[in-house]
Amino acid sequence: MDNKIENTNKTTGYNPNRIPLEERIASILLSMFVLLYGTIGVMVDDIFIPGKRAGQGSHYNGILAWILYASFLFAIANMMSVVFDHYDKRNNENNYKLFASVTKTIGGILFLIAMVLGLFFG
Repeated sequence: MDNKIENTNKTTGYNPNRIPLEERIASILLSMFVLLYGTIGVMVDDIFIPGKRAGQGSHYNGILAWILYASFLFAIANMMSVVFDHYDKRNNENNYKLFASVTKTIGGILFLIAMVLGLFFG
């Protein structure tokens, strides 16, 4: 059966994405860090986003922390799609690109909403 798949791929000219190991490991580790950081943040009701200078940054509490946490989850989904794409040998790279675009957009919008609301209610 594998030979049939290889032959099909040769005749269609399709080559599945190959994501470098370093990029996959970085995506997994960063996803784990963001998940842990965000989960602890909502559990203690305080997510801190550092600023440019030491000691500066923003604290998000209550609903703002949950909005920020939701943006973290979309970022995690975005990073993990890189890993899944590597192991998925089907010809659906366009689906992964669309998924990455949607998760990046929604996550970014949620992050901006939390930041803007934090200016007024934080």
